[in-house]
Amino acid sequence: MMVCKYEYYSHFLVWKRCVSQKNLTRKAVTTMSITNATTQESLVQYPSPYKVVDGNLCMEVTEKHGKYDKKLANFTPYIKSELTVDDGAMETKVLRLAGQHANGEALPEIEVSGKDFPSFNWLFEKWGAKCILEVGKNVKEHVRYSIQSTSESAEQQFIYQQTGWKKIGNTWCYLLPGDSKFNVNLKGKLDSYCGEQNFSKSDLETVYSMTKTPLAPKEIVLVLLAFTFLTPLIEFLRQAQCMPKFVLNIIGRTGTRKSTLAALFLCFFGIFNAGNLPMSFRDTSNSIIQNAFALKDVLTCIDDFHPCGKDDERKLTSTMQALVRSYGDRTGRGRLRKDSSPMESRPPLGNAIVTSEFPPDIGESGTARYFLLELKDGDVNLDTLSLFQQYAEQGVLRRAMFAYTEWIKKKFLQAEKIEKGFVKMLKESFTAYRSDFIQTGISCHGRVPEMTAELRIGMKMLLWFLEDNKVIAESAAKNLDNELKQILYRLAQRQSENIKSDKPSVVFVKKLYALIESGAVAVTHKELSIGEDPYPRNFIGFEDEHYLYLNKDIAYRYVKVLCNEQGENFNLTSKALLKTLAEDGLIKTSPGSNTVSVRYAGKNSRYMALDKYKAEQIVNST
Repeated sequence: MMVCKYEYYSHFLVWKRCVSQKNLTRKAVTTMSITNATTQESLVQYPSPYKVVDGNLCMEVTEKHGKYDKKLANFTPYIKSELTVDDGAMETKVLRLAGQHANGEALPEIEVSGKDFPSFNWLFEKWGAKCILEVGKNVKEHVRYSIQSTSESAEQQFIYQQTGWKKIGNTWCYLLPGDSKFNVNLKGKLDSYCGEQNFSKSDLETVYSMTKTPLAPKEIVLVLLAFTFLTPLIEFLRQAQCMPKFVLNIIGRTGTRKSTLAALFLCFFGIFNAGNLPMSFRDTSNSIIQNAFALKDVLTCIDDFHPCGKDDERKLTSTMQALVRSYGDRTGRGRLRKDSSPMESRPPLGNAIVTSEFPPDIGESGTARYFLLELKDGDVNLDTLSLFQQYAEQGVLRRAMFAYTEWIKKKFLQAEKIEKGFVKMLKESFTAYRSDFIQTGISCHGRVPEMTAELRIGMKMLLWFLEDNKVIAESAAKNLDNELKQILYRLAQRQSENIKSDKPSVVFVKKLYALIESGAVAVTHKELSIGEDPYPRNFIGFEDEHYLYLNKDIAYRYVKVLCNEQGENFNLTSKALLKTLAEDGLIKTSPGSNTVSVRYAGKNSRYMALDKYKAEQIVNST
């Protein structure tokens, strides 16, 4: 049958209308099925337009054909808590996130810093490949927004990553991990630091007994006690501008129990033994200094300066040099941010014990930044040591330190006026103790009187604390104070000799005379004998009755080579050496010059004129 053109066109329009209606119906049904999908029970409620559909994070989207739920991620993340992390230099925000995968599996709680959070670069590393963000424009922004919208119900927490005194509100608090009021979190090898509360008088009596038992020679024990109880005062000594600027160096052969003894005194601030000391010379100097900033107003230990070979000695000596200078100057490394603005300085803010098998070769200025204690075989009584280690394991020492910091807080830090008086008292005590030492007339480096003064302050505060708690009588306290004073003066005399022996001028003179006596270098007489060669092999100069006239560059080179061969540091330049010798009065000078013009072998030249009498005094003093 023939169908006219019009009828054919009418049938086509009906067919097209039906198909269009069918597609629209199918799309509406599909949209409805998504919109009305069964919603899996979620741990968190997101604000509109975000929702959880079948365990997926979705966003309700409205288009001209209706509404549907756009999938953003196959998991539902939310903020568990918002952390403010105070590391002592700055505060940063960290989010603790939790979540659930679409398969019903709970995702582990993770921490993401505020600066990393928007990028989602943490997603794969923290939660793995199974957690997927959908492809699309602004998906990350929507997921970020939906996560942040859960913050209202999140717990707010403060975390401190630095120990010691901190003013929180208007109250001074002494922070240590294990505090019942504050969350103090130290990472890595520092996690053994902790405090313990609920002290008793017997805990304090145990501390006092350390001064009377044969644990070790009194010159070791009393100095360690003074150094330990000086440590919580550092914040206020800093305010008084007399902050301790030295480390305590315990030297002794292997087996003398130097590390074990250091660990015992660290137990006032945590749980330690010789096998878990906070730091060692195998750590990098940067990590040591970084940890030293976190350990504010507490004692730490850098263990085992024991080089094996020249390369190892050079590396460990460099670490020791950086360490003692950092503590000795109380300065941190100056660094810049990417925008060239200065970063906060992070100097050491506590005290440190260093253990070594022999005094490190770090020069005069380095030696002046540590106080030396020498431990010999048999000095440590092992039975008494075991007894105090048991006390430490039971928390006796930690409780005693808690009692000490509480006593400081209640006695000196309850009011601003009293606090200022406390700082003033510390300054006056430092000045008086330093003057007492200077009046003894002991010839020493300028840092030594300061070290003894600060150690005496530590002992003074410990004895005051014990007196107030009826543990020690006033007369016994005075006797102990005087005993420590005499010990410090003896040790300071020895320390001064050690510092003097490390002076570059002294090292140069000793090495020079060793070279001359061995025949490694040649020194002729100013008045040459007939036929004598004026410039023999290895010639470095000539002499008369009073002076050695040395070619400064050649003599310097021979001494530096000898020091290098013996694994010792001699870092002065030739010019700096001349200046040092002149300042120490060991060479004769002329106007505007540290050399003199002398005629030898028929011609005038300039020489370093070393005073033979003074040089021989140095050589004969050792």
